[in-house]
Amino acid sequence: MNDGDEEARLFRRLAQVDELDMRVGVVCERLESTPNDGALRFLDAAYRLAAAGDSDGQQVLLAVGWAMFDPRVEPRRPMLGAAARRAELHHIADFVAPPSAEDEGSDKAPRIPDFGRGRPLTLGERKSLARTHERRLIQRVVRDPHPDVIRILLDNPSLTEEDVVRVCARRPNDSEVLRTVYLHRRWVVRYRPRNAILRNPRTPLDIGLLLAPLLRTPELKEAATSSELTAPLRLSCKSILESRAERASTRAD
Repeated sequence: MNDGDEEARLFRRLAQVDELDMRVGVVCERLESTPNDGALRFLDAAYRLAAAGDSDGQQVLLAVGWAMFDPRVEPRRPMLGAAARRAELHHIADFVAPPSAEDEGSDKAPRIPDFGRGRPLTLGERKSLARTHERRLIQRVVRDPHPDVIRILLDNPSLTEEDVVRVCARRPNDSEVLRTVYLHRRWVVRYRPRNAILRNPRTPLDIGLLLAPLLRTPELKEAATSSELTAPLRLSCKSILESRAERASTRAD
C-alpha cells in the first residue's frame, strides 16, 4: 500500500468521526506529536485531496483549519511554515505561516449601528443586545464591528444562517470579526458562511487559503477573478481549479 492510499484511508476514518471537536482533537494530536516531515506530509495530503474536491479530504482540511488556531498547534506554526518553505511546499506554508498582511487602513472603519437610542451604545450594552431574540434588534447587531459582540451573537439560538452570511458579507468589515466567525464551528460547517468569509477582502489570508479548497467549482471561478481578493488568494483558487480539471480529465481517460 503506498503513502497516498494510507493517507486516504486515514482521512476516511477521520471524516467518519461524527463529533467535530473529537476530529479536530485527533488532527491537533497528530500535528503536535509528529515530526515536521510527517506533519507536512499529512497537511499536503489533506490539502491536495480537498483541492481535488474529495469530500473526506475537505472534512479533514476543515478540521486542520481549526487546529491551526488551537493552543496545542498554534505555537508550532512558524516552525512548520519554515519547514514547508524549505521543502518548497508553498501552498502549505502560505496558510500555516502566511506573510504579514499589508496595512488595510485605507478602507473606512466599520460604523457602529444605530440602535435608535439617540446616543451611541456602550460595548457592554451592545453585548447585551447580542443575546436578544428580537429579530428587529438582531438585524442591527449583525452590523456591529466589534468581534466580542459578534462572538456572543454567534451563540444566540435566534440567529439564522442568513444573519451569519450578512455578518461575513459586510463591507467594510474587521478581520477579527471574520476570524471570529471562522472559528465558530456551529456556522462554518455550513457552505454559505464559508463562501461569504472567503469572498470578503478583509478575511485574513491564512483563513482564505484554508477555505478555498472547500468551495464548489462555480464559486471558485468567481473568486479566482474577483478584483476584491488578494493576488495570493486568487492564484490559490486558480490552482485548485486546475487540480480539479486535471482530476476530471484523468477520470475521463
